[in-house]
Amino acid sequence: MKNIITRKTCVLNFTFEIITGAIFILFLIINKKPVGMLEGLPIGMGGGAFIYNFLRKRDLDERDYSLYHKTNHLTLAAVVVGIIAVKLLNDVPGVTEFIDASWAQMIISVYFLFHGIFGLILFNKE
Repeated sequence: MKNIITRKTCVLNFTFEIITGAIFILFLIINKKPVGMLEGLPIGMGGGAFIYNFLRKRDLDERDYSLYHKTNHLTLAAVVVGIIAVKLLNDVPGVTEFIDASWAQMIISVYFLFHGIFGLILFNKE
């Protein structure tokens, strides 16, 4: 298996991120707190994706790089808006305990979900 980022592998990665993010968010909502694999797996996956990004060779053209950076910017904006929403909801009874127990896992799971969604939209639209 070649260790090269192409447009096809980007689309596969975005699809995997949507599935992973949705599963983690669903498990967090069902369990009300991180349990078992939910304790560290999203955090570990985020750190692993960050390190792996620097180890892979890229075979993308300038348009693909532009789309990839646009995806990252849209994802960052969505996560910041999500953090602000969580901060505003922090005083709602019942929500505070959930946020205190699982804030890191939820933010990383939401990042995976939005990164995958924005990536698929941009890469399939262009």
